[in-house]
Amino acid sequence: MLKSLRISHLLLLLLLLLGMHASQASHFLGGQLTYTAVAGVPNRYKFTLRVYRDCSGAALYTTATFKFRSGGCVAASGDPADIVAPLVGGSTIGSDYCATAVGGASPCGVGLPTNYETGRYEVEITLPPRAEWRISATDNARPETANIVGQDNIYYEAVLRNSLAGQVITNNSASFATIQTQFVGYNLNTTFSHLAVDADGDSLVYSLVQPLGNCNDPLAYKNIGIGTQGYIDISAGGPPCLASLTGGNVYTPTFPLASYNFTGSCPVKTAVPYFLFDSAMGSMSFKPILYNPGNTTADQATNKYVVVVKVDEYRRLNGTYTLVGSTRRDMMFIVVDCGTNQNPTLAPLRINNSSATTPINTVIPVTAGQLVNLQLAGTDANNTQIVTMTSNAEQVLPNADFVASGPSAQPTAVLNWLPPANLRPGLYYCTVTTTDNACPIKGTTQQTLTFRVTNTTLATKNARNATPLAAVPTPFRGHVSFTLAQPGVQTVQIFDRLGRQVAELKSRPTGEVVWQPGTEVAAGLYLARSSDGRQVARLLRTDAE
Repeated sequence: MLKSLRISHLLLLLLLLLGMHASQASHFLGGQLTYTAVAGVPNRYKFTLRVYRDCSGAALYTTATFKFRSGGCVAASGDPADIVAPLVGGSTIGSDYCATAVGGASPCGVGLPTNYETGRYEVEITLPPRAEWRISATDNARPETANIVGQDNIYYEAVLRNSLAGQVITNNSASFATIQTQFVGYNLNTTFSHLAVDADGDSLVYSLVQPLGNCNDPLAYKNIGIGTQGYIDISAGGPPCLASLTGGNVYTPTFPLASYNFTGSCPVKTAVPYFLFDSAMGSMSFKPILYNPGNTTADQATNKYVVVVKVDEYRRLNGTYTLVGSTRRDMMFIVVDCGTNQNPTLAPLRINNSSATTPINTVIPVTAGQLVNLQLAGTDANNTQIVTMTSNAEQVLPNADFVASGPSAQPTAVLNWLPPANLRPGLYYCTVTTTDNACPIKGTTQQTLTFRVTNTTLATKNARNATPLAAVPTPFRGHVSFTLAQPGVQTVQIFDRLGRQVAELKSRPTGEVVWQPGTEVAAGLYLARSSDGRQVARLLRTDAE
């Protein structure tokens, strides 16, 4: 494993001088500007700016200035005045470091490892219909980084188009469940998913774009590597060894981080670019191969990479898919040395309690109105570590439930999803994150599950679309009841959130089903399903008086 880079004294001096300048800046690491339509008020929107700053620099600003432009980068007649918004609800310090590495507290200060602090600013405003609104905010300044020239402003932007095809459009921007600042392991295969959710059901397209210092002001990229131009020094303290770069000598939007696989042998290997990006899901995979072990500001700068993802929203209007909005996600990836740690990941999953396993990247077929049950397991090559599993499934998939076993060396989880019978066909996504307890930095992998929803029963199924049944009371404590669609004595099974059957009942001749579980049945969500799978009821038990 590579452990360090040999840097010339001249370059070190240059970086130190740049670091002295950087220490005076606010060190903004990333951010995004999003918006939501205010219910019941035409053309009224709430805009939210979330920023991330290096908390060894100056404090977060107490206000942020929002600009609203309908004429591109300049104000047009009738555009509202700029609005100064306050910092909302304080701030949050990143918790990616283990407690023993930072004396029991999250690091935040000069001389400590790089860490981030988040802040949020919000403003509400009415925007009359226009072909395009460009909403923006600007902070000063970025820290020195490995891939971007200089320490320019960081510019956040979202686009809203609320007058299209002769009609007024109401839109909500895409929103994200993951953070912008990511610690990534040196020489480790890494996968992150920046999956966004759109409340309007618009089609989302992801792209990697150039960072901006101001409106329509793209920032320049640096040359790749340290040493002879066109080569990366990978000697790592051993015999001299260079890697010849292929695919260009300058960072680009689609290759924003030094990530390569190597072929050949020393003294000259070939570095083959490795940075995968999925435009349908916003996921990226890479392996950082440069790391500076120094702890000065200049050293840390060479481990920071700016990565920007743009999300465009398309809606079908008058039979044509039309761009209705977009948002930019300005991120910072910080390379850290994880030693012998390997990132945790998901093992192949099982569907509907099948004994066969399915690769995580498989598109999972689902029928609207029918329950699908996934059994998931986390795995880690460092088998003594504790792994935690989380998911955004409950936020992004209607009628979904995700239950994890809790942190352990071999964690498991179950994802139950009952797509509404009227859910439109198409692809749906959620992410599952596995995180270990490595020290000093936790290892993390974010992976995407993809579902293809149809409104036609699968060929391997005989059941029609399931009918959801209303259960009363909800939640219940002692007993709960619901009525099947047809009268008659029928069999009904009750399942817990892990997919285990906990009871089997018979309906009354009227079709009514009554469940009165014993005290040994824990509070939580249960699913009742007719034996033919055509009718399903959600039963929520509480232990509250």
